[in-house]
Amino acid sequence: MERNRICVSLALALLVLALTSPMLGQSINDVYQVGYFNNNDGLAVRIINTGQIGSPIDAASGHGTVCADIYVFDANQEMLACCSCPLTANELTELRSVQTLTRVEPPTGVIKIVSDRGCDATNITAPVPAGLRAFQVNPQRGGLTETLYQPAPLTVTEQNFLGQTCSFVLYLGSGVGTCRCAPPRPPLPA
Repeated sequence: MERNRICVSLALALLVLALTSPMLGQSINDVYQVGYFNNNDGLAVRIINTGQIGSPIDAASGHGTVCADIYVFDANQEMLACCSCPLTANELTELRSVQTLTRVEPPTGVIKIVSDRGCDATNITAPVPAGLRAFQVNPQRGGLTETLYQPAPLTVTEQNFLGQTCSFVLYLGSGVGTCRCAPPRPPLPA
C-alpha cells in the first residue's frame, strides 16, 4: 500500500515536471519588436500603446500604462542608449532624441522595443503581450516612408542581456546613453 502511494506520487511529480519544463526555456511572444535605421538624419520612431490593459479614462491613475523599454544599437552590435517611455492606453509617442554613450550619432543601427509594465529598461519585469506597436518614419527624397517594426520572441537570455547591458550603459554614461520620448511632431504643411 505504502509502495503504491510512493509510486503514484513519484509518477505525478514526474508528469508535472514533464509538462512544465518546456515552459521554463520558452520565450514570451509579442512583447518584443525590432527595427533598424539606415539614415539617422530625421529619424523618428512612433510608438502606440494598443490599449490591451486598462482604459484612457484611468490615465491619471496610471491604469493602462505600458512602457516602451527602448534599446539603441550601432552597426557593431554595441548598445549606445536605452530608456523607458511610459504610454497610457491608446497614447502615441515618438522617440525624439538619443544621447549615445559614445556621443556620436551612428548612421545605421538597430532599435529594439519591449512592452513592459515595470517601466525600468534595466530590469524587464512584467512584459505585456501586444501592448505596443512601433513604426519607423524615414525621410526619403520626395517624402516619407513608414515601416512597421517586426515582432520577435523575447527569450529569457535576451531579456537579461538587454537589462544588464542597459544598466552598464547608464552607469558608464554618467548622463549620456539615454533616450527621450515626446508627443509626435505635427505633420509638415503640404
